[in-house]
Amino acid sequence: MKKEDLDRYLFDYSIELGFCGYGAIPAHLFTMEREYLERSLLNSYNGSMTYLSRNMEIRENPALLLEGARSIIVLLIPYKPAKKQLPEYPGIASYAYGEDYHGLVKERLRMLASKLNLFYPDARYRVFTDSAPIFEKALAVKAGLGFIGRNTLLINKREGLHTFIGVIITDVPLKYNEEIVPGGCGSCRRCLDACPTGALVSEYVLDSRLCISYRTIECKNEEKLLYPEIERAGMIFGCDRCLDACPWTTRGEPTEWPGFLPLKYHNGESILTLDNNEWQSMTEETFSSVFKKSPLSRAGLSKIKSNLNSISKSQKK
Repeated sequence: MKKEDLDRYLFDYSIELGFCGYGAIPAHLFTMEREYLERSLLNSYNGSMTYLSRNMEIRENPALLLEGARSIIVLLIPYKPAKKQLPEYPGIASYAYGEDYHGLVKERLRMLASKLNLFYPDARYRVFTDSAPIFEKALAVKAGLGFIGRNTLLINKREGLHTFIGVIITDVPLKYNEEIVPGGCGSCRRCLDACPTGALVSEYVLDSRLCISYRTIECKNEEKLLYPEIERAGMIFGCDRCLDACPWTTRGEPTEWPGFLPLKYHNGESILTLDNNEWQSMTEETFSSVFKKSPLSRAGLSKIKSNLNSISKSQKK
């Protein structure tokens, strides 16, 4: 089969599966990205996320994840909600309205990757979505799926910013992207101006220690002694401030993936309309039942209640 024919088949099937972006690149080194990460680590911008300092060889050379790797397929997954959560409720980042994306995306990545065996019976592959030490956003840029904005997020000019990234590494030779999307930020600095904590310390540079998303999910209790308490802008899990401020965020249609629709609480109401009292009175048993497949399980109920308390303290000042 010609590479062009296989490329068209995979692209068409990716759309059928619900992906909104497809591109392939040859397996190669990401030396500049490694150097950028290492500079960030020297500044301790990773906070307590020590895993970012591990597996540097794999980050630089993702081909190490699969013997004989020749190609990397990169895909975008749309998660844009039809409606944003109202600001009067304890805030949840839009990517966490529904189920955890890891399992949902990997299932469809495997379905797409399995088609390689129709044309190459001995084809080998591995699938990832935020589950391996690789520079996913850099892969997406090289695959022609967007550019990196000043807020450090991947921006697709058709789909906007509400996308996850899926990766398939395979030993099958493919047709590779040759066009890089030019940057689209221009002189815009809305994301930097919108960040209430100054986490975007400069263009394209994020200090995780100041980021509301990091503070509400990853931040360890002992870190609160090292850094001043940060007003959380009403968020109990994640943050969308720099995403919402970006003009490109208006692009893209609401997701049609059922798993990304807002979860329902045990009484049938949306988790997006839970108020302070409902969160504070929630039991671990209820939380485990409702949020067992949710990204919120990463933080845990205790952390979420702590975030609520921090919001209340900041509002009284």
